[in-house]
Amino acid sequence: MLSIGVDLGYGVVKVVGPAGRVRFPAVWAPYPTAIAGWGIGTAGQPVIVDGVPVVVGERAAARPGAHRPFADHRLADPDALPLLGAALLAADAEGDVILGTGTPLGAFGQQRDGARAALEDRVLLLGDGRRERRVHVRRVVLRPQGVGAALYLASEGALPSDPGYGAIVDVGTRTTDVLTVDLPTLTPVPELCFSLEAGVATAAEALAAAVQAKTGRLPPPDVAMAALTSPVAWGAGTVGGSAAKVHLDDLAATVRTEVRRRFGGDADRVLVHALVGGGSVLLGDRLARLLPGRTVEIGAEDAVFANALGFADAAAHAARKYGAVPALPAGER
Repeated sequence: MLSIGVDLGYGVVKVVGPAGRVRFPAVWAPYPTAIAGWGIGTAGQPVIVDGVPVVVGERAAARPGAHRPFADHRLADPDALPLLGAALLAADAEGDVILGTGTPLGAFGQQRDGARAALEDRVLLLGDGRRERRVHVRRVVLRPQGVGAALYLASEGALPSDPGYGAIVDVGTRTTDVLTVDLPTLTPVPELCFSLEAGVATAAEALAAAVQAKTGRLPPPDVAMAALTSPVAWGAGTVGGSAAKVHLDDLAATVRTEVRRRFGGDADRVLVHALVGGGSVLLGDRLARLLPGRTVEIGAEDAVFANALGFADAAAHAARKYGAVPALPAGER
């Protein structure tokens, strides 16, 4: 039996399992079977989930009819099932699996039961065009976003044990989750744990709106997202690059303002903050310098995978009584 951690983000899927760490854009599209035999180009190998072939990740992002599942109850949403299937394939899963995963912190109570009902004891028939495999999700171990990252940081000794609070700020595509813990005990402080409806997509949408106001044409989501980091050719010119700076600054300011408002006088109790999630890498120092407490230093790759690593650890802990293999291969930790 395997233990696997999957962070099914709205922008990027992160996986930690026997195959190591894998990530890919959270988008899928129907596999273009119609072009078979045309004699030009290649659609690559499909991901097959319960008999349905799909294209997942970067190859799907620009395809007409691409699916970017945004349902609130994401883990229970059938439209997100191809992403989970692709994640399990990427993890080299087969047979019985203990799945560690999570939901946005602010929606955990509302989504937990539905996610378990949809995924626990489910059998998925997966394939990659070369071989087929059967994956039985024996158990689902659910944790809120941010909790996974806190578990990982604690296991790495990255959080101090001095009296005071630590804030784990998980900047995702659609939401920013803030988990606050009492450092000596790692006990959450519920009054200071919350989700914000703001993330990297907020900046991308603002950039796209600015381009539309200037040119009359609205860039598609994949172009706007890519343009946050570097200029992207689109239409008769380019979008993004330095023009994206103001939108990233605005996102950082929005997060900072809401954190300060929610914490109030307790902001001075925050000794450290840790920035995790793909959005934290994108915002970089522009957010770190605005938050209370000193910044916990985390490598960029670890920051992106922090929740998935914590989810994998939680799954491995639950699976030990079944004799499961480690969530990570030797030397990958």
